[in-house]
Amino acid sequence: MKQIQVTVKFATIIAALFGAQLVCASPTEIVPLPAPTTTVANQSRTTLKHRKHPLLYSAISATVPNIIALNQQLSAGVKNVSVRGRNAPISPIENNVYTVEGDLWRVKMEDNDDEYHLEISARGASRTTDRIVAEIPPDPAYAGTRRQLVSMLPGSYIFKPKTSRDLAHSIPIRVTGYAFFDGHHWSSKSLRGNKHGTAFTATLWEIHPVWKVESAH
Repeated sequence: MKQIQVTVKFATIIAALFGAQLVCASPTEIVPLPAPTTTVANQSRTTLKHRKHPLLYSAISATVPNIIALNQQLSAGVKNVSVRGRNAPISPIENNVYTVEGDLWRVKMEDNDDEYHLEISARGASRTTDRIVAEIPPDPAYAGTRRQLVSMLPGSYIFKPKTSRDLAHSIPIRVTGYAFFDGHHWSSKSLRGNKHGTAFTATLWEIHPVWKVESAH
């Protein structure tokens, strides 16, 4: 009887550990990362997209609506394509570092640049609420940031270019990075932009590049 009890107890422990592994499962990034379909040199505003994060910085704490509201502070020349594509800040805002807390609803690795595109709404908002985009580059300096992101995602699969996940339940998240105006998706008809993520993306102002990702639980 004692041997049976020990066996049952051991089986229970194994089952619990196995269950914990399933609960804690997260995706992994494809290795090696395939070359982007658009070379770094040919990417829009590439110098700003691939800025290295500063060693010392003071971040502005912001909400998702705060970032969307930056639409009201666009530079006067933004309608000019040469201004929108400039490889230097087109507004003092692009020199600002922001820490933004919100709910993560979607993650995609774009094949054109191998960057993770995160769509984030305000905390506690619904799935269809306005979102912003935050992006993590594939540069070696951001490898740890990318690992941190995928460790926070549910499921067990390989994240590779063109992989996207719309989350059934949002993940409270906090991201830190530079403000960036993605003029590549400019539309004269709407400040929401053209082909800039899902229909819920409400601004061309992004947090990009993101170098710090944290749980906001």
